Amino acid sequence: MSQHAGRDNARGSDERDPSLEIFSQGWPDQAPDTVCGWGSSEPHTQLVRKGLMTILETYRVTTLNDAGCGDLAWMSTLDLRGISYVGYDVHERATWPELRRKGYRLQVVDITSEDLRPADLLICRDVFIHLPNDMILSALERFRRSCRLLLTTSYTSDPALEKGAFSNFERMSEPSLRHSKLDLSLPPFDLGQPLERIPENSPNKYLGLWDMRL
Repeated sequence: MSQHAGRDNARGSDERDPSLEIFSQGWPDQAPDTVCGWGSSEPHTQLVRKGLMTILETYRVTTLNDAGCGDLAWMSTLDLRGISYVGYDVHERATWPELRRKGYRLQVVDITSEDLRPADLLICRDVFIHLPNDMILSALERFRRSCRLLLTTSYTSDPALEKGAFSNFERMSEPSLRHSKLDLSLPPFDLGQPLERIPENSPNKYLGLWDMRL
């Protein structure tokens, strides 16, 4: 049983992990256009937006789940006509009432303990870097049940490091506002090499596309 499973059992299945409360305010001082930090700002997401639109077309995506959608600062700039979109976040965001009036479907969900609706593609950007491994593994288990494709944040090992020096087992033990790198191709995640990579404006960081049916 994982550490997270133990916490789940202790608090009851209908309550979200209280350690996730640290994300309630986001990172409001990092970027002028979003509370989700500089990584979600308009200048930083140019490659991400272009790459995501290519994947939506290439893989004929008609249903899209956005886990950790935040305030939709960059996602709301995309043309998603013809795609059924649902955004999920562990906290209600200030922009959500207006976004709902515009037709966006948004739900408060803890992705580490609650299932999402079935979808062709699930994007989970800059979420796992703030969670410990046990929570990530729990989320991945649920993602496998709900999506055909997963587009999520990962890193390649730093070429300056000796081969094999990178380890996912030296990460945080609790959720943190500070990020911690991870390589989803390595244990304990073992997703293998991604089908596609969208490079990001940060060293060794990319959005990887994985087939969750494999």
